[in-house]
Amino acid sequence: MGYRSSHSEADLFGIIFGLGFFALIIIFSIIESKREQKRRNEIKDYCDRNNLYYSELAQFIPSKVKNFSLIEYRGHTNRYEVEMSGKRGQYNFTMFEHFSESGSGKSRSVVINTICVITNTHIRFPKFFMRDENVILDSLGKLFGGQDINFAEDPEFSKMFVLQSIVESSVRNFFDSKIRRAFVNYHVKGYKYEACGNSFMVCLPGKRLKVPERLSFLADSMRILREIVPREDEQEEQLGNVY
Repeated sequence: MGYRSSHSEADLFGIIFGLGFFALIIIFSIIESKREQKRRNEIKDYCDRNNLYYSELAQFIPSKVKNFSLIEYRGHTNRYEVEMSGKRGQYNFTMFEHFSESGSGKSRSVVINTICVITNTHIRFPKFFMRDENVILDSLGKLFGGQDINFAEDPEFSKMFVLQSIVESSVRNFFDSKIRRAFVNYHVKGYKYEACGNSFMVCLPGKRLKVPERLSFLADSMRILREIVPREDEQEEQLGNVY
């Protein structure tokens, strides 16, 4: 009898523990949901106060970024949310969050990127992609044919970044000493960059940003753009204050 009683008590304890753990998950999910809704409401309120466009579900983003490889469609579901769009000086910008979901149940995973796209019809960039260089992984990648456009005259820049393009000669001409120095001076670790035609994209992986963080991200993106805008357009296009 004593053994059965102990066994029953252990089963009861297991059930109570399981229910308690499940309840904690629900409570945590509710707290996170409310926190996330508060963040979104604050972004919307900021947009309303500053004459910016806001959209909870950014329906038209795919057509704007279809030529960019930074938008990675890895999963079975891709969403564009929390869009904040407007104008700064002579430039139009759109900031949004890209969610790529794969798997289901316990194997479900979601990749989140905050993206800022800045455009102007008067500028033209050669198509390029750039990110932080990982010494070990990228060294291995080069052994298997991975591209990294380096500059013998600028080892500091070349060690900092992986630079790739299908039009290498144009990119080499574009990345003069001033542009390379701008990226070295103003780059924020973790940012990824891509340019195509009249658009410049900056990506911050794995982040959902609150209003102050979004403004800092926008300021960083604008600062880089101001320094790298093609030379012939510098006099015509004057960048306004991001705030």
